[in-house]
Amino acid sequence: MISKKRFLISAVLILLAAVLVCGCTGKPKPIRQTELALGTVCSVSLFDSKEKALLPASFSLISQLEGRISKNIPDSEISKLNRNAGGSPVVLSQPVFQLLTMARKFSILSEGMFDVTIDPVVELWGIGTDHASVPDPDKLNHAVSLVDYRKVVLDRDRSSAFLPEKELAVDLGGIAKGYIADCVKDFLVSHGAGGGIIDLGGNILVFGKKPDGSDYRIGIQDPFGGRGSSIGVVSMSEGSVVTSGIYERFFEQDGKRYHHIFDVKTGFPVENNLSGVSIVTRESAAGDALSTAVFALGLEKGMALVEKTDGVEAVCITKNKEVYISSGLKDCFTLTDRDFTMRGAF
Repeated sequence: MISKKRFLISAVLILLAAVLVCGCTGKPKPIRQTELALGTVCSVSLFDSKEKALLPASFSLISQLEGRISKNIPDSEISKLNRNAGGSPVVLSQPVFQLLTMARKFSILSEGMFDVTIDPVVELWGIGTDHASVPDPDKLNHAVSLVDYRKVVLDRDRSSAFLPEKELAVDLGGIAKGYIADCVKDFLVSHGAGGGIIDLGGNILVFGKKPDGSDYRIGIQDPFGGRGSSIGVVSMSEGSVVTSGIYERFFEQDGKRYHHIFDVKTGFPVENNLSGVSIVTRESAAGDALSTAVFALGLEKGMALVEKTDGVEAVCITKNKEVYISSGLKDCFTLTDRDFTMRGAF
């Protein structure tokens, strides 16, 4: 749970980041609503004050989707699916079934490095809770044996899902914020919103026209700095930027830091030379899933996946502050922090 003080600090950082995203200093400011949702600080900004009523409606949609998707809400569809593991299929609403179908697509694309059945491993580590610790090796090995997205049985005709083994469990946290951002954008556009910015805890999605017709400028998170600090800027007319990194959620035990991005093969946090990965896509759900997958794959394999996937670009930052970009970002990424070294397109 986020404390009031932390909420206020995060809200200020998001508002400062929004100035960078909007690039509208000295011009009419967008209307904005900021709330605590999805376990983080979220904001929706629109450029036309006549669209003000769409802001609370957007957060109502976020709350509705979270209530269906979150494993931490006891009566959510995902919680029911997990409770029924080893028992019977669960009929799902269209959004939840669609999300599970999308998750499978990105699991296949990443050769399983993104896997929503990682939940037994996540629960053992407890990162983000007050009981985070390195798990017992035998328990961890057992949890790893459960991880396999191919075990999730999806029935399109019945819009149902089934977990055939008793201890299987699904966690959609690695794709849910991106999917919800896409849903909010679709809702806003369908109700006449001309342009705006959706920020779900750092998952940024921009759409429509800015009042001055210029591109959006989205800061790339500094993995060594606080939330809202950036190492560079991506210019884009619309789309999403989602970042994963070792700075987001972690704990320390016996002098070693353990972060929240797990290797599906070992059950331990991924260990490679990356500190942060930002994925640039048209749809935020894709960016959400692929930011995890590319980070887990590492620099070379991760960038190879990006380069072969249409509509996907990436900024990868190494632990020694080197910055690599995919070929499609050569003309729209600018490094702004001199503490980092630009290595060019990968």
